[in-house]
Amino acid sequence: MSDARRLARQLWGFLSRSENPAAPPFRLWVDLTSRCNLRCAACPQRMLADHQRRDMSEALLERLAGQVGEMRCEVNLFHRGEPLLHPDFARWIKRFRECGARLVRLHTNATLLSQARAEALVAAGPDIVTLSIDTLDPVAYAAARKGADLAATLEGVRRLLAARAAAGGGGPALALLLMGDQHWGPAERRRLAELQAAGLERVVHRRPHNWGGSVEEWGATPRRPLPGRPHACTFPWYGLAVLSDGRVTPCPQDFFGDMTLGRADQAQLMEIWRAQAARRLRRAQTAHVLERYPVCESCDRPRRPTLLGLPREQLKNLFVESIVSLPRRARDRRGD
Repeated sequence: MSDARRLARQLWGFLSRSENPAAPPFRLWVDLTSRCNLRCAACPQRMLADHQRRDMSEALLERLAGQVGEMRCEVNLFHRGEPLLHPDFARWIKRFRECGARLVRLHTNATLLSQARAEALVAAGPDIVTLSIDTLDPVAYAAARKGADLAATLEGVRRLLAARAAAGGGGPALALLLMGDQHWGPAERRRLAELQAAGLERVVHRRPHNWGGSVEEWGATPRRPLPGRPHACTFPWYGLAVLSDGRVTPCPQDFFGDMTLGRADQAQLMEIWRAQAARRLRRAQTAHVLERYPVCESCDRPRRPTLLGLPREQLKNLFVESIVSLPRRARDRRGD
């Protein structure tokens, strides 16, 4: 099936509010590890219980990899933790690619990019690596990323850019993620220009969200319903997230697995996608009756501007990363 036809089926499932969408999940989040080396104020990872900080088992990763080819989905090989902490991150990037994932994407805080990790990451061949640095202002960075140093992080990014260049430049597309309002003084502009001159492809700006009410936003107390009627959320028609312990949730905003739809170590993902728990959530989203889903009631994302019901702030990134330029780059690398 062509990418255009697949995307059309995905869109129709949402616009028609189908309880049992014909298209499989477009995107799969795989919580390679829920361990992280940072405790950032804007991220609920710092609130995870110790018993939830774990690497996903090899058996579960292999089980998931065996399903992505049939679904032809994009795989985000990250979720609640820092994927470069997993001792075999490179092997699993390769494995999900071999098994037929449409794209494999990695999202890293970039603080662990030693020379060895940078070279291993390039060799593993993810299609996209997002470098989540938040800001190029060292003072703001130190406040947002407790325990991290901007100069050291950017040195790791330079290692990754150099490793990709040394490998012939055919490695992953690299995007810098900046969050919220930015201070753009001469030093910050110089840092960005240096990264772009070394090969950085994209700069993505995002507005912070409240992680389904897990962190404060707009002055609201976490896990209390926000004012206003939300739009139907696209996630129940769009993707699944598999936590490191095997629980499957409909949305990466459900950080703690409060809306578990099933277990990936006990059922196939397509069974979970079409089972009653997922259908019940889609019905609730369609009817805007969300009392049973406090994560949805507290989430700020469905209250943001939309276009045809789709989240407007995400459309550009979806178009670039999943529809046009980066998929073409991935096909060129693979010889498709």
